[in-house]
Order: sequence, then C-alpha cells, then structure tokens
Amino acid sequence: MLFVPLAAAGHFYTMVPLAWAFRVAGHDVRVAAQPSVLGLVNSSGLTAVPVGEPTNVLSNIKGSVDALRSETGKSLADYGDLESMPDEVRERFKELRRETFVAMASEIADDLVGLARGWRPDLIVTDPVMFVGALLSEVTGAPLVRHLSGPLLPTFHRALGSGLPVDEWPASLLALFERFGAEPRPDPAMVNVDPTPPSLLTRPAANRVGFRYVPYNGATQMPGWLREPAGRPRVCVSWSMTNTVTSGEKEYPAAAIAKALAQRGTEVVVTVKATDRPHFGQVPDGVRIVEELPLQLVVPSCAAAVNHGGGGTSLTVVTSGTPQVMMPQDPAHVVNAERIATAGAGVAHRTRPIDIPAVVEAASEMVDEGRWRAAARAVEEENARQPSPAEAVRVLEQLVMARLR
Repeated sequence: MLFVPLAAAGHFYTMVPLAWAFRVAGHDVRVAAQPSVLGLVNSSGLTAVPVGEPTNVLSNIKGSVDALRSETGKSLADYGDLESMPDEVRERFKELRRETFVAMASEIADDLVGLARGWRPDLIVTDPVMFVGALLSEVTGAPLVRHLSGPLLPTFHRALGSGLPVDEWPASLLALFERFGAEPRPDPAMVNVDPTPPSLLTRPAANRVGFRYVPYNGATQMPGWLREPAGRPRVCVSWSMTNTVTSGEKEYPAAAIAKALAQRGTEVVVTVKATDRPHFGQVPDGVRIVEELPLQLVVPSCAAAVNHGGGGTSLTVVTSGTPQVMMPQDPAHVVNAERIATAGAGVAHRTRPIDIPAVVEAASEMVDEGRWRAAARAVEEENARQPSPAEAVRVLEQLVMARLR
C-alpha cells in the first residue's frame, strides 16, 4: 500500500490511522515522503520512502495567497468562502492553487514513478491535491483511493482530479501525464475514504467509504501536568504563524486571545510549533505555552478550544467532545467551521481583522454554558459509532480483490 500525502503535517497526520490499520492487517505500507515530512513519517512508525527535493509546501501555498493579495488588494481570509468571491477572483484563486500543486507533482513525479514501477504497489492512497497519485495509478494499474480530511468544498466535484473535464486541465499537468504515457481521467479514484462524521458532511463524496476519525497529531511523551485534572476551566488555543501571515494579520492573535482569556480567570494552554514560539512574546500569568505537543493530548481536558478551523485540528477537537471557536482563514476552513457551528458544537468567527474580544467572549460562554459541551459530545459520540479504520481496510481489500479477479 503506497500512501502519497501532501508534504504538510496536518495532511499526513490524517492518513496515519488508516495506514496503521493496513499495517496491522498484514499489508506492507510505505509512505512517499518529501524531505519536510520524513521525520514525521518516521516518528509515526511507518516506513518512509524519500522523494523529491527539499521544499516548503506551506510557503508555496502562501505564495499563491500573496499573489492573490497583490492582484486584488485583499487576503484570502478577507473573502472567506468561495461563494463570496467575485467570479474572476474565484477563478484566479483556483488557477493559482492548481499551479502550486501541479508544480509539486512535476517535482516529485520521476522519483515516485520510479518507486511505483519498481515496487508495484497494489493500492495507492493519496491526498486530493496530490495529482501525481492519479499519474501513478495510470502507470502501475493500481487502484487509486482518495483520502479526504474533512467536509467537502462545494466545488469539490468540479475540481481538478475529482471531476474537472480533462480538456480544462492545465497544459503543464497534461504534459506531465503525456511524458509518462499515462491517460488523464476526470476522476480516477476508485473510492473516497472519508473520516468526517456524518452530521458534518456537506454532501457525501462519490463511492464513499466512511470510517471513524481517529486523532493523530504526532508522537511525544505526555507531560506530567496533563495527568492531573485541571484546577479551573481550561481553554486550548491553537494557532500557527502560517495562518497569521496568510490572513494578513499584523500581530500573532494567539497572544492577545490567551492574555484576554487569562484575565477572566481561565487557565489557558497555547500549543505552538517551536518555530512560532518567539512570536508569542512575554507569557502572561495563567498561560502555559507548549511546543510540539499533540493536540489530541490537550483538548480532552479543556472546556473550550480556539483554532483556525483546519480539518485535522477541528476534527481532533470534535473527537474530544470539546466545543470550539474557529477563525477560518481559507475556504476549506470556512466549510469546516460552518459545519461544526451548524451542529451546535462550535462558533465560526469570520471578521477581518480577527475580532479578539468576540472570540474571547464566545470561548468564555462555552466554558460557562453546558449546552455547548452537550452538542460537542453528541458529535463526538456520532463519530465513535462510525466503522473503525480496520473495517475500512476490509472494505478496501474486498474492492481490490474484486478488481483483480
């Protein structure tokens, strides 16, 4: 089983439970890993196969956001969802994103095709934006499985690689397929595996295999302070500088949010990347900063969570039964946040710039009012009732065997 994740922590982490389930079922699992995620793959206990040269996917995505801001005078977060964009801006946004991911496919295609031709995987599991997965499927004949990571954008069924007619594909991607003698198809995936709880779905993906969302946010040791119950209501704030830069914010919002919550007598835990820690500045009383601590260890002890609404982040919070305040910075984040808000398990704040007092007020309300916790627990319980990753593996095994007969 060859997994082809996007070279970003959140996208890889979402795939890990299914990869584990394949491994436990006795299959040989390998992860095609670009340099930026090699360490993450190794620490997950999976086998990494290095492909491509060092590159920063998030920086490349930021480049497309910067280009949009330069051309329109607005950040991506200013528009929010795709439907709010003027037609010409929406098409330009799609074009810029496609260029980013097509360039990535071109950079790693030679290594991946060499790996696939030599190893001959029986199944390829890929991130929706890793268009090179479809290329590998055509080259090897192995079925392609698309691994989703949250509610679908309304345009998903018309997106590149998941329904867009081939005559509308970028010339650069068509040329890549032609170079390897592969036939491009509008939607080459055999199935879509999807760990999104049913109540959060916008619409089911075609040929959907649903299963339980199992949170994995990295490997570490649990710190001693998390072994004891919180002495007072605890709120987790999760935010990265990537979100700050792409949203056009001038300051690191996590610092202002944490300070305001602490002033209300709340214990605040801020999870940050080690590279983001210097941006926080002086730590106020009542605030604990933790670096590289997996979110799934923190949020079960919290009365509320504050984050950007990313798929992995928001679904990890969902599985803990914790209500959340989300400040989406990308169209995909908007969909995640609005679906969770519709379920009553959170609130989506889309003001620009971020309305810090409103975010703090919402989080404080979640701490004080039990209705938020009740709604969040209902979604948590719904997720727990879904088939396990092991059951999804059995379904995929049957589909592959049926194709081989």
